[in-house]
Amino acid sequence: MYWIIGGLVGLLVWWGMNMLMTGKAGGNGWLASLIVALLGSWLGDLILGDWLWMLAGFNVFAGAIGAIVLMWLWNMLGKQLRQ
Repeated sequence: MYWIIGGLVGLLVWWGMNMLMTGKAGGNGWLASLIVALLGSWLGDLILGDWLWMLAGFNVFAGAIGAIVLMWLWNMLGKQLRQ
């Protein structure tokens, strides 16, 4: 159940960040950005630990923060490489 909750958090953050940054849910490199969001969700839970809202042993807020930060960094890196 831990991995399902983490995957759902990463998926929701991926969708929301793509809508904010590109205006569409998919686009070029959607699979790489999805993997980054899922990895960020897991790392956020791992690094930030147990605080606030825990669901099935997964820290939902920490996972969302980790996914947002990693997605933002991924977007900034992509912009730098395209220039």
